[in-house]
Amino acid sequence: MSSNRVAVYVFYDKDGIVDSYVTYMLQELQKVCEKLVIVCNGKLDYEGLESFYKITKDVVTRENTGFDIWGYKTGIDYIGWDSLKQYDELILMNDSVFGPFYPFRSMFDDMDPKNPDFWGITKHGEFNNPDGLTKCGVFPEHIQSYFYVIGKKMFLHPEFIKYWDELREFKSWNETVSFFESQFTKHFADLGFSWDVYVNTDNEFADYYDCSQILQLVYELVKDYKCPVMKRKSFTIEYENFIYFNLGTGTRKAFDYIGKNTEYDVNLIWDHILRTGCYRYIKDNLHLNYILPEGYVTGEAIDINNVKAALFAHITYEDQIGFCNEYMESVNGIADVYITTINGHLEKCLIDRFGENEFKSLKIILLPAGSKGRDVAALWVALKQYMDNYDYICFIHNKKSPQTRPLTIGRGFSERCMLNTLASKEYVMNVLKTFEDNPRLGMMFPPPVIHGPYRRLISGLWGSNYKNTLKLAKRLQINVPIDEFIDPVFPTGGMFWFKPEALKKVKDHNWVYEDFPDEPLPGDGTLGHAFERIYCFAAQSEGFYSSWLMTDVFATSEITSMGRMLSVRQYASFALYRQIFLNWLRKYPGTYNFLRSIFRFCKRTVRRVRGE
Repeated sequence: MSSNRVAVYVFYDKDGIVDSYVTYMLQELQKVCEKLVIVCNGKLDYEGLESFYKITKDVVTRENTGFDIWGYKTGIDYIGWDSLKQYDELILMNDSVFGPFYPFRSMFDDMDPKNPDFWGITKHGEFNNPDGLTKCGVFPEHIQSYFYVIGKKMFLHPEFIKYWDELREFKSWNETVSFFESQFTKHFADLGFSWDVYVNTDNEFADYYDCSQILQLVYELVKDYKCPVMKRKSFTIEYENFIYFNLGTGTRKAFDYIGKNTEYDVNLIWDHILRTGCYRYIKDNLHLNYILPEGYVTGEAIDINNVKAALFAHITYEDQIGFCNEYMESVNGIADVYITTINGHLEKCLIDRFGENEFKSLKIILLPAGSKGRDVAALWVALKQYMDNYDYICFIHNKKSPQTRPLTIGRGFSERCMLNTLASKEYVMNVLKTFEDNPRLGMMFPPPVIHGPYRRLISGLWGSNYKNTLKLAKRLQINVPIDEFIDPVFPTGGMFWFKPEALKKVKDHNWVYEDFPDEPLPGDGTLGHAFERIYCFAAQSEGFYSSWLMTDVFATSEITSMGRMLSVRQYASFALYRQIFLNWLRKYPGTYNFLRSIFRFCKRTVRRVRGE
C-alpha cells in the first residue's frame, strides 16, 4: 500500500487546548501519509503549539471563520495546487471524532483496491430536512464531512480547483451542513466522479437511511463494521438526540466495547469530555448509574485491610440517633467513623449509643458554640482535616425536614439517602469495590428525590441556585461548563460517597464557620445549596465522573414511581406539546425557518446581554 498522501487536519478548541486524543489521532494519521498539515481555527495555547510541532512543522493558525470547511480550504491553499501534484491522495479530516480504534492502515488497505475517486468513512442517506437552508428541503445521500479521501484524478481536475477557489465563507453551522457537507458528494458525483465509504451498511441498514448512523448506530458500526472512529458529540449532546430515535444505549455500549476489545485508551475520551462537556449530558449518554446488591457481595470481595474508608456523620437530633445507627452499623469492621454534633448532651448520647459498635475506630467531635453552616460546615470545616487519611469517604447527616408536613415526607427523604448509601455491610463492600474497579469514579449518591412535594426536583434542579453556584465555582477556580439551562447533577439531601482527591478544589479551600450565613436559613438559594450543586463540577474539573447510586431493592420501587410520574406528567408536559407543534410547523418549511431564525436571534441577544 502506498502512503503517498497529504493530510489536512482541522483543529478547534475554544480554550486553545490540545487534548491527548488529538495528538494520538494525528500520530496514527501520520502513519498513512507523507505530509501532515494542521490547521488551527482560533487560538492555540503554547503547550498545544509545542505538541503539534512535535508531530509536524506544518502548522497553520487562522481566525476562526468559515468553520472546519474553511479550515480545509486554508490547508489546501497552504499546500498549493502545484505541490499537491506530487501526492496520490488528499485527506481532509477534522477533530470531531475520537479514534482510531482500529489502525487506519487496515482501512486504507481495504479501500485501495476499490479505487474510488473520493471516499469517506461513513455516509448519511437522503432525507427531508426542513431545518436546512436548501430551497428543496432535501439533503441527498452524502459522505459525512469529518473525513474525506480525494484521489489525484479528482483533486487535479479544474472543477475541484474551481470549487475550492469559489467556496463561499460559511457564517453558521447550518450553512456548512446545508451548502457543503450535504451537497459536496452529489456535486462531484454529478460531474462523473465515483465515490464510496469504508463503513458500508447498504445491506443490513439499507432502510436506516434517514438518520446519522454514526450517532444512532454507533455500537453496531464500531463492533460489526470496524468503524475506526466515533463522534465526540456522542458523549456531549443532549440525551434527547438519542432517546427520541432509539434506546439511548449506543454511546455507552460503544464506549464499553472500545475499552474492552481494542487497544485504544478510553482515558483519552474521558480527559476531553470531562474538560469540555456539560456534565448532565455526559452522565445521561453514558448512563453513569450503579445499582448494587444490598444482600450479597458481587464477585471477589475487596480486602478491607487494604482500603482506607471512613464514615463522616453529622447528628443534631437526639430522636434520630437510633435511625442513623441502623445504617451506620453497615460500616462495622470496614471504616473509621467520625461524628460531629452541637452540644454536650448529644455528645454523651452519641457516646452511649455508638461506643460499643464494631467500627474500626470512633471519634466524636463537638462543634464550637455558635458555629454556623450546619452539615456542610461540619464536613468542610471540622472534618476536612481527616480527609487525606482515606481513599473513600461516606458523608451522611440526620435529615428530619421538620418544615415539611406530614413528617413522613422528610423521613422518606432521609431514608432514601441513608438506604442508598449505607443499606448493609454487603452493600458498602460493593460500593467500595465499584470505586476500586473504576478509577475515574469520583462520587456516588442517590438520584433526586421524587416523592411528595419533592417530585418537582425531577427537573428544574437549579432552583434558585444557579448564580450562587457559579459564584462558588469562580471562587474555587472550577472551570468546566455550567449552564443555567441544563440541570446539574448533584446529591439532593447532601449525602454521598466520594474520593477526597475528586473534591480537591473544595477540600483545599480554607473554609471557616464565618463563611456561612446566620440562622434561620431560607429554604433555597444559600451557600449550602450551592455546595450541593458544586460537587460534581468540582469532581469533573479534576477528571472524575460522578454517578447515581441505588440498591437493587430500592431500584424496583423507583422504577414504579418514575413510571407513574412519567405517565401523569406526560399529559401536561410542555416539551410534549412543543414537539407536537414543531412537527406540525415543519410541514411549512418557509414559516418554520423564519420563526426559527427569530428564535435563534432572540437567544443570541439574551446571551450577549448576559455576557456569555
